[in-house]
Amino acid sequence: MNTTVGIMFGVLVALADAPAVAQSRLTPKDYDGFYNDVILKARNGSKAEWLASYDPVITFVARVREEVEALPTKTRLGLAKAVHDNGYWKGQDIRVRDRADPFIGARFRTPDDALETVFTPQGFQAYRNRYGQGAAGYRVAHEAIADRAALYKLEGKAIARLSEIPGNTNIVNANAQSWDDLVADAQHYTNPVERLAVIERNQLNGIASAMSLLRGSATRADVEMDYATAVIWRYTGHYSGRDGWDREALVRVPYAQLSEAEKAKDRNVWKAVRDTLATP
Repeated sequence: MNTTVGIMFGVLVALADAPAVAQSRLTPKDYDGFYNDVILKARNGSKAEWLASYDPVITFVARVREEVEALPTKTRLGLAKAVHDNGYWKGQDIRVRDRADPFIGARFRTPDDALETVFTPQGFQAYRNRYGQGAAGYRVAHEAIADRAALYKLEGKAIARLSEIPGNTNIVNANAQSWDDLVADAQHYTNPVERLAVIERNQLNGIASAMSLLRGSATRADVEMDYATAVIWRYTGHYSGRDGWDREALVRVPYAQLSEAEKAKDRNVWKAVRDTLATP
């Protein structure tokens, strides 16, 4: 761990050591009941079926999230790193490395003096002040770029039909970097402590969803874990709440109709959580 990451990790530890409200602990029996009575009985053949399991899933995962927050700091931060690096960042890294994908990542490779020549004046000013955009992290969209073709030439990407990409498409996202880089980058924000709290909080639902399936009395096969994870994400994997049935297409897709890649897309995440929990 380099010096900067070590310092910012220390801030995360101090932040996380605030007293927590004591909660009754969930038992393996509770986790078994969630799997057998909620996950295995959940259906999405209709909106009514989907809604019937909404409260049981959301409520249980929220209780598990409380248990995550009560874990020792070292364990919790290890879980946050595992979820981020094996989930969101793994997917974004593929996009960053793809020369045909317009997404650039957390930062430009091009020096600022050259970037200024392809940005709009307002866009470049906003980019220069990106760390003041708030603890949620900065974004840069296509509308900030005056010469898209020149930008992607500088960045070493070849993007087809650039003019057809909507202006509000984000091409830079502060969160699209590894966990260690995220932690180190927090020092540049107006409020580093708040930024560190945000990046940890962003991982809590992913940790809780995996833990909901890992603390029962039985070890489940990969296919069982994949299925159960997909059921949970019908409810927790979006921001539409009870409107998810109407707004989120994947919520309505029967599991049997999902591609094999879609079924297994979170396998690396729950396995990373499992391995981290097993580490002394």
